Amino acid sequence: MIPISNPELYSTAILLRLSHLKILDVKKYGESGSITNQRQLLLNYCKVNHLKVYDIYSDDGESGAFYDRPEFVRMLKDIDAGHINLVIVKDLSRFGRVASGIDEYIEEYFQLKGVRFIAVNENLDSKTSANFHDDIKFRAFFNEWFLRDCSKKTRDGKMNKAKQGKVMATYPKYRI
Repeated sequence: MIPISNPELYSTAILLRLSHLKILDVKKYGESGSITNQRQLLLNYCKVNHLKVYDIYSDDGESGAFYDRPEFVRMLKDIDAGHINLVIVKDLSRFGRVASGIDEYIEEYFQLKGVRFIAVNENLDSKTSANFHDDIKFRAFFNEWFLRDCSKKTRDGKMNKAKQGKVMATYPKYRI
């Protein structure tokens, strides 16, 4: 775990994200288990390190391929307003999966705004990690590769089902 010296200097944003099909209404069924686990892990990290949490930003059901997620955008507005100077995530893939976006926000925007970034489970810290920039680029590449690989496998699976004449819809049409 990355220790934080001078925790009183930080106003922390906890960023949570999980991709899944938007078939469940979060308001009706509650948040996903992964979001609950991410929240608990990061709140515990903040407690152990005596960090003040400004807010929690939870994009439940939002793809990491995009950076126009509602809570992510709200977090950026709070950074612009000067409310946040530390962003923590469980791991880099919870921040996003597209390397260009990771580079734009973590490598450029956060530096410009004086925001420290920590990925707790990967021991990445923009302030103290010796090879932070190299590690971010390396992990971002594999996160994006994973996204593309999953997309390819999904397309291939659908194509295979179609070639076999299997039902492609969620609910097969009922025939009398």
